Amino acid sequence: MSPEKGVFFYAKFNLSALLHLAGQLRDTLCSCDESKRPESGALNWAIVLSFEDGVEWIFRSPRRCHDISPETTARLLESEVATMRYVKLNSSIPVPEVFDYSCTRSKTIGIPFILMSKAPGYALSHFPWNACREGMVSSRKPLPCLKRANKEKIMKQLGAISSQLMNLRFDKIGSLFEEDGEYRIKKCLSPALVWHQRDSLDDDVQRGPFQHTYDYYESQLSAFLLHVKELPLELHAFFAPIPELREFETLLSDRSAVNRWNDFVTVGSKIDGSKNRLDYCIAGHFLRQMIPLISQQPFSISGDFKNEYPLHHPDLSTSNIFVDSDFNITCVTDWAFSSTVPISTLLVTPSLPHPRDEVDTTLVPTFRAIFTHHFLQGKDTKLNPEFWGSTRRAWLFSRLMTLDSLQDYRYFTELYMSVYKPEDDIDVPRLFKDVRKEEEFVELATTLAEDDRSADQIRRDEEEYFHNSRSGKEEAIARKLTMVAGLSEGFVADKKLWQWIEEAIA
Repeated sequence: MSPEKGVFFYAKFNLSALLHLAGQLRDTLCSCDESKRPESGALNWAIVLSFEDGVEWIFRSPRRCHDISPETTARLLESEVATMRYVKLNSSIPVPEVFDYSCTRSKTIGIPFILMSKAPGYALSHFPWNACREGMVSSRKPLPCLKRANKEKIMKQLGAISSQLMNLRFDKIGSLFEEDGEYRIKKCLSPALVWHQRDSLDDDVQRGPFQHTYDYYESQLSAFLLHVKELPLELHAFFAPIPELREFETLLSDRSAVNRWNDFVTVGSKIDGSKNRLDYCIAGHFLRQMIPLISQQPFSISGDFKNEYPLHHPDLSTSNIFVDSDFNITCVTDWAFSSTVPISTLLVTPSLPHPRDEVDTTLVPTFRAIFTHHFLQGKDTKLNPEFWGSTRRAWLFSRLMTLDSLQDYRYFTELYMSVYKPEDDIDVPRLFKDVRKEEEFVELATTLAEDDRSADQIRRDEEEYFHNSRSGKEEAIARKLTMVAGLSEGFVADKKLWQWIEEAIA
């Protein structure tokens, strides 16, 4: 079979050696369908190995990824294995059983891998968490949205899982590794320090392990600031958050808004331009001032949890939660990027279907009640009622630090309001304008502008983008908005703007 087909679609490896290894481990003949292309996610691909007695295992290997170096990929795999083994040993949380692994190119198999048990049941992602919006077209009849009772059942189980993770605490913040039969907290591989090529910033970012929450947040902020100065910002424009489907009444309105947003950010190469980068640096300036205020909320008013940090799964999405036909959780997979974290991060109510999605506020009481019930059983501990407010701030801070959302302006505003509690709404554009005048940021603006693309390069990109414009009006609207943005002190390209434009040209 061609190396580019079937199981070899993502990488060449010694399949015979793999099947021999699996067969030896179970003392049973093993096979796989060589013609079947591997299942794949953003970071890994996987194939199913089948034994004669019907048992199935998963062989998983990292994909080539320009965002993360091979060295970091190896450390992530090593830490993920240690984390799954530790969780299995010290809790009843259902996780895959690891039978063998190699962090580097195995001499016999030829690639890094994890050989583990197959998660029983179905990925929760097979069942739509939210109802399909009107206008969405599918090649097949969509499954009905999960019923409220099933969502609550899932959230109750996640609350119980979090209570078990709360019992797996360490005295440092970092990722878990196994050495000489012992589990140790070492270098932190959390998303904010690794994603988006941030592992390439090693010399300038502290990686831990961290003794205190403040140091951990400072490290994340350092990585964030270096990112917004040097690395691609992709879809992030601070004062022009990309429109979200839930902000609009119809799918057509959302698509129109997204198209106009693309037109707007293309003019002047706004996203990776120095002005947008400076805006993110100013956001970082304010976030640094907030760190002391968001890192000190005590978890309890009785019981000593100071400087204790629980294990945390940072990618608790519906793709990584497996359930049976009654929606009992049968397995939690993909523990890469796991680390110990501040308690406020662990106890954020899971936002499904993906961690970047907004938390369903109607499910928050369910999660908290079950966590509290399970965790406090048999303990002489009383929770601080004010603590729960810090979990929302932890979620907002995390979304901003990882650049893993599309609503940076809104999340920054909410976090600022939550931390400082001003009597009136804040004027974020004016807040930023005042800081831009400070000498430090005047100098930074000059430095960032040195890397701006030339006017000729920007013009060529604009011509290529608008060459096949839908009606010819798109470019005119985008340029007019750009002119208004330059003249207005409080301009924000948010849902209000896109809704106004839709009404104006209807």
